[in-house]
Amino acid sequence: MSSASEILERDSELVRIAAALDSATKGSGRVIVIEGEAGIGKTALVRETRELAQQRGFGRLQATGDETETAMAWGVVRQMVERSVSRYSGAVRSAILDGPAGAALQALDVAPDSNAADAEIARTLHALWWVAIDLSSTRPLLITVDDAQWADQPSLRFLGYLARRIADLPIALVVATRPPSGGSGPLTELTVSPQVERLLPDPLSPVAVAAFHTPDGVVPCPEVVEAMHAACGGNPFLTGALLDELSSAGHNVGLLSTAQAIGGLGPATISRAMLSRLSPDALALAGAAAVLGLEASPWLAARVAPVSAEALPHAVESLVRANVLIGGVDGLTFVHPVIREATVAALGPLQTSAMHARAVLELHARQAPARQLAPHLLAAPVGTLPDAAELLARAASESSAAGDRSVAAACLERALVERPGDALLRARLGHTLLRAGRPHEAREHLRASVASAGSDGDAQQRAELQSAVTQATLAVDGAEVAVDELVEALAAWPPVEQEPARLLLEARLGVTRSFVAAQRRVAGEHLQQFAHLAGATPQERTLLALLAQRGRYEGASHLEIADLARRALSEGALFDDAARGEGLVGWVLAMMSLITADALPEARTEIDRALTRVVRAGSPLDFAMVANCAMVAAWRTGDVAATEAEAEAVVAAIQHEPEGPEVLSLRATAAHMGGYTALERRDLPAARAWIDDFDAQARELRVIPMLWLHELRSRISLAADDPHGALQHLDTLQREAREADVDPTALAWRLPAAVAYSRLGDDERARATLDDHLALARRSGAPGDLGAAMRVAARFEPDAAVREGLLAEATVVLENSPDRLEQAKSLVDLAETQRALRRRTESRELLTRAADLALACGATALQTRIAGALQALGDRPRRLIAPGPESLTASERRVASLAVSGRSNRDIAHELFVSPKTVENHLGRVYTKLGIANRRELAGALG
Repeated sequence: MSSASEILERDSELVRIAAALDSATKGSGRVIVIEGEAGIGKTALVRETRELAQQRGFGRLQATGDETETAMAWGVVRQMVERSVSRYSGAVRSAILDGPAGAALQALDVAPDSNAADAEIARTLHALWWVAIDLSSTRPLLITVDDAQWADQPSLRFLGYLARRIADLPIALVVATRPPSGGSGPLTELTVSPQVERLLPDPLSPVAVAAFHTPDGVVPCPEVVEAMHAACGGNPFLTGALLDELSSAGHNVGLLSTAQAIGGLGPATISRAMLSRLSPDALALAGAAAVLGLEASPWLAARVAPVSAEALPHAVESLVRANVLIGGVDGLTFVHPVIREATVAALGPLQTSAMHARAVLELHARQAPARQLAPHLLAAPVGTLPDAAELLARAASESSAAGDRSVAAACLERALVERPGDALLRARLGHTLLRAGRPHEAREHLRASVASAGSDGDAQQRAELQSAVTQATLAVDGAEVAVDELVEALAAWPPVEQEPARLLLEARLGVTRSFVAAQRRVAGEHLQQFAHLAGATPQERTLLALLAQRGRYEGASHLEIADLARRALSEGALFDDAARGEGLVGWVLAMMSLITADALPEARTEIDRALTRVVRAGSPLDFAMVANCAMVAAWRTGDVAATEAEAEAVVAAIQHEPEGPEVLSLRATAAHMGGYTALERRDLPAARAWIDDFDAQARELRVIPMLWLHELRSRISLAADDPHGALQHLDTLQREAREADVDPTALAWRLPAAVAYSRLGDDERARATLDDHLALARRSGAPGDLGAAMRVAARFEPDAAVREGLLAEATVVLENSPDRLEQAKSLVDLAETQRALRRRTESRELLTRAADLALACGATALQTRIAGALQALGDRPRRLIAPGPESLTASERRVASLAVSGRSNRDIAHELFVSPKTVENHLGRVYTKLGIANRRELAGALG
């Protein structure tokens, strides 16, 4: 094809690409998106990128999007992996498949089923991310995707997932695409991502066009250059195609007269003119290649065209000679997508549809998988295959499992056209449309399915359909209308003999009512009838989890809450339900109920079981949810260091996750607990940093855990001696909590309020606030909450003898609590009271016990207070922590401990859901702080 001798006017783009490659070589990954119209030179830049990467010793993966494969889930990911394998055979191929490439194919082969929720798909994305890490572990890696506008949605989602996490990896990702259509979708998200550097190649100038020449070396004269630039707009591909057309038509581009022949040409006419020179067989073969897609077999294309075996070699030769195809025995590929699109346009809709039909028949005869048949079935006439509906349904399952619900819905819609009376297909279509974000259409199909099921049909199936109808109504009309719809459905539901199906609707009603503040009271009363359930089914476990959450928010007995939570969790069964469903939110809510009821040993067992599952095959969001529970459990035991480590682990795991209610709730809870730990170290700047970091990332979306940050802000204000500011934050908390109908006893906001009132001299209001809190704590009965309330209340007692009695009682209560930090604080308060009563021996004994507890908790502020109290008694306080380890952050301590246990950097990264480079950076800081050189010295330095 006519061209310039080199890539023209792309120096700035190549400099930026080279810089990205150099950055990846140093371990700092970069993402480049080359965006522009068809023919502007994106593919040439991708080709140059690969050559530059080869010169730098990169491993290289490549894929090209293809319009006919858009409906094939994971097509682009499979293409890049399979291309890297297909070049080899025998032992070499086996060795490659035993490594990361095989792991990638396995991750796709074991992808979730067609009912997969987003949480399950996220696990596949994370598994693929680890494959990319492993592929780049020995040398930097370049991943290029050309024509990404035609890539399948699951593959694009993976590219976005990788792009958000690439900064710590020796990987360069280069994606070439036309401007995305529409304002949303994974390709749009990728192109506008803050991690992405966009290259927007400009049209060529007339000077660059003048550098083009014909295949026989003729250079266009200035007037022809000007005319070519006007006709092609500086588009490199069209400029070369125009030169070809002029040369084929016998025009000498070196002559002024040729400029006049260009006047009526434009981008569309150039392509049509190229095709008009083809013979009927060549044009038909090109059409078949266009229909079949990337690297179509010439023999298959000949059957689809149809072109005889005798005519095939000549047709291929003429297409190659005309610069339409790059042909060979292995496959036919268009020189440029522009020519492919022009070929399809030249065929017209009827001929294109007929070719798709022939493609279906040929591929079906070759036993091609459903995912390969689906794109052709969607474009072929109805009735092309007798089993079209089954094949389309199978393809829909694969697409849905990969998270591409739009393609799945398209397949099912066509399947229903093939078999219009199939109630099961209609129901599947309704479910798929709901998950594809099309609730109006989904509800129409689902309601029709409920009606066709009838009251005598399968009760479980009908309940599942009605539940899905409610989800659609929730999206269309809101929670209140959805609640009314479910209440009406339940009123008409047959009685007890169909109870399992009815419980499914009751569980959906409970969940839906939780979105409506005005419904919470009636919801609680209604749920009470299910308090006897054993937790034998997912529906029973959901209802019990809702009851436990209600009890927690309404200050019910901690024993009752713990019992409900145990049955809801059912020794890991609820976690399994959640892992297969819409994520771990339900499990987290049940766990929070168990933890705040002080059932910590059982909670720890559940957390350990869940963590094992998540580390083996989970996503960062899964890990963050389990770590979130571990964080709150650690705080309830008073372990400041562990709480801080878990808070940092939560934030690290979700730092690249898209913002949403779950991620925002996790960030808020981590900030809350992290701020607590900073205050326990009297590190006011660190406490403020937790709040500031959260506020810097927060959006307009509001979630209930954000309420608790007002309580943390109040404690920070008190630590800064600002009681007025503390009360302002608490007023905001109370107002927002009332609006949400929430007032959990476990959130002791009344305690800082009482302190603030006292500092302002309003002892009466302080005492009334404390009495309210103490009453709620007694009603709950959780030893940790009750003991803490009693301890603070005692501090407001002016008579030392009376205060001693109250603190002694609080200490006894806290001995039955897992909260060692509160135990230590009560012992210190009691010891200081006894010192005031001149009982120095008893005071010293209590302080010694408290010192051991404070050391175990990592509560440095309390340790300092204990040291001062012992000094006041004439004792020389011992050194509680070695200065080296004391300087480590919580995350550094955790990583160092895992390293000492023998884990590799990769193992540690996998366990903590961070990158290996993050682990490497942590260990580097640990070595510096401890004054050591390597891992061998680590165990001794940590003591």
